[in-house]
Amino acid sequence: MKILIDTYGADRGEEVLVMGALRALEKRDFTPVFIGNKSKIQAELKDKKDQFEIIHTDEFIDNNEDPARAIRRKKNASIVMAYNMAKEDGNSGILSAGSTGALLAGGLFLAKRIEGIRRACLATSLPTKNGVTLLMDTGANMDTKAEYLEEFGLMGKVYLENVLAIKNPKIGLLNVGVEEHKGNKLTKETYKLLEKSNMNFIGNIEARDLLTGKANVILADGFDGNIAIKTAEGILSLLSKELKDVFYKSLANKIAAGIIKNDLKDMFASYSADKVGGAPLLGVKSYVYKAHGSSNQEAIENAILGLLDYMDKKVIEKIEGEIR
Repeated sequence: MKILIDTYGADRGEEVLVMGALRALEKRDFTPVFIGNKSKIQAELKDKKDQFEIIHTDEFIDNNEDPARAIRRKKNASIVMAYNMAKEDGNSGILSAGSTGALLAGGLFLAKRIEGIRRACLATSLPTKNGVTLLMDTGANMDTKAEYLEEFGLMGKVYLENVLAIKNPKIGLLNVGVEEHKGNKLTKETYKLLEKSNMNFIGNIEARDLLTGKANVILADGFDGNIAIKTAEGILSLLSKELKDVFYKSLANKIAAGIIKNDLKDMFASYSADKVGGAPLLGVKSYVYKAHGSSNQEAIENAILGLLDYMDKKVIEKIEGEIR
């Protein structure tokens, strides 16, 4: 099994992608195929003797480019090469920390959508008090329709049932209130569709319940979903910094901090995005995972392990079965 790794796009360069992949190799058997600048990749690998491949290219798609145009014009861009290689080899997955727009455009134009699915979406796993919640979408579709959100719910259901063994997952709709009549035109239309569906729809979910585990899947358009997840990340980061400031204010506080330090570490670790690593791009015919641009080695390692699980469970084929 090969994992095609786009080594462009990470804030910390090739190092996190290469070293994260080598860490994943200690836990799973696969062949990393690094796509990017060969000399820089080799410099990170140094004398490592693990089985891997390197595909050289100096071309990539950055966040400031028009994704659809770039996918069509830049035939040697790293993400384009990854999608084309995945089509040739049906046993390959793709990992990228680069442009979300390029990843989505590549999925639509190169991998193609699963028949019966009108939009692909990013399904981000939120570490919660009660396991994991999928937030769908988190940035692939800024504007969407009620029918698309219903499809997201179906794909999230299949993913959770197969990858995380959650039976009959609870589906919620991100909204400004829990009452059925609340929200805008999109959420009201979506509510009606989900209510009639065969999914376990539990109603509207407010943003304050993102991390409580109240629902297994929370549906939103990419605009609202992206704001929600980045707000949650920002609050957790700010809380961590504020606690540090409090603990260093006095000797008494330092002593107290020393006593509860390990408990605090465990608490924050349980909500760490690094443990999740990335998000599957659901709805396309290739197995694709999106890692955050600011990922560290641990996040990349876990993203690859998540991608391998996604492939092992043959989720694409199972989504196709549900649609039929």
